[in-house]
Amino acid sequence: MTNLTLVNNDQEFPVTCDSVTNWNGAEVDAYSLEPYSETVGNEILDEVEDIIREFVFATERDTGLLTTWIGHANKFTWFKYTPRLGFTAGVHECGKSQALEVCQLLTNNSYYLSDVTPASFFTYTQHGDKALFVDEMTDSLRGGEGSLTSALKTGTKANGSVPRVEMGTNGRRVVQFKTYAAVAFGGVRVDAVMDSQNRSRTHWVHMRRAMLGEDPETLDERIDGHRFKAVGGRYLKWLQQNEQAIKGFDKSQLPKHLIGRDRDKWLPLFAIASVAGNKWLDRIRRYALEELDDSNQLTDSTQILKAVQDIYFNWDRYSVKLRDTKVTTGNLCKLLAKWTDEDGRKPYAKWNNGVDLEDRIIRSKQLTGLLGSFINARGKSLSTEGHRSMFDGDRTRGYLWADLIDTSDRHLPESYRLECHAVTCDKEVSHD
Repeated sequence: MTNLTLVNNDQEFPVTCDSVTNWNGAEVDAYSLEPYSETVGNEILDEVEDIIREFVFATERDTGLLTTWIGHANKFTWFKYTPRLGFTAGVHECGKSQALEVCQLLTNNSYYLSDVTPASFFTYTQHGDKALFVDEMTDSLRGGEGSLTSALKTGTKANGSVPRVEMGTNGRRVVQFKTYAAVAFGGVRVDAVMDSQNRSRTHWVHMRRAMLGEDPETLDERIDGHRFKAVGGRYLKWLQQNEQAIKGFDKSQLPKHLIGRDRDKWLPLFAIASVAGNKWLDRIRRYALEELDDSNQLTDSTQILKAVQDIYFNWDRYSVKLRDTKVTTGNLCKLLAKWTDEDGRKPYAKWNNGVDLEDRIIRSKQLTGLLGSFINARGKSLSTEGHRSMFDGDRTRGYLWADLIDTSDRHLPESYRLECHAVTCDKEVSHD
């Protein structure tokens, strides 16, 4: 291109690559850390946690979790399973993006991304050695990217891959793209948008807005980058020193209650903590026990999903009529009033104060308020909007059973979910 010229103020200037915008984009190398040259002691985990605390407003549990997860992300290929790390919050400006960036700057061979498509995700993960930190994941999932959801799921396992068909001169052929990668992501209410299987594969950090005097330092990689390089390089060296001990972790040290997916999810963190010493091992064990206790608890919101699920799959106990594909809010309130919880109580029959029984049952507005806090399969709040004409030919509000059961499957704790799918509801036939 040097044979072309630009004319400006009657002067000619050679056109070079630097002076022309590349509208096709440019490839970017992965962020890298240089391992420290000398021996590093176990105190490096405290150093990593200290720099996290400086830039992330989080609890002691969260900073301990981040410290060990980052260690695993640097060497995730040592493990057969890599758990996801998710930063979520109900509102904006809670520090999710900065927390994600802090973790990425402490992770070797990593990328910080946003607006991820399935194709770009497969390209980054194809070599099986990259750690990805994806911001604004809520937007990507709300775009209906089912392939991205599948890649997140399959990519937790060392043999994870997705098939695609390519067209060539010799016809079609099936190719495999590896999806195995350490992945952290963040987004407003991303835990609500994500499906239950990916949600259970993720270590969650629930971010909060910092009050005056609690706000962390603002991260500027141009100024603070060298500090992260130094701490990250020492952490990388410590991991390399202890490779055999981490790989040879004695699984009998895992708490007995950790089984199945929970066991896979926590194992890399336990392996790293066990080498760092009893202090770190005790902390990770405590976090795992606390998570189990929390995951098995029903809130007011999730309890109503449990009730809806029970009513749908045990319909004959609640109504003599054949089940329809939809239910009005008024009728759902009456059905909920008949539901009995594990303690033998009928919470929705006595939801309000009143003399008459009809005055005490849960009301339509209260019902829609509870269910409206959940995100459905379309990435929107579960709402009666858009269904008015479908109920008795008038403006009565209601829900599709398919939406209700899909929401229950997505948001109920795993121990309360039934092996069912909302597609079953879609095939129901309406009866009068």
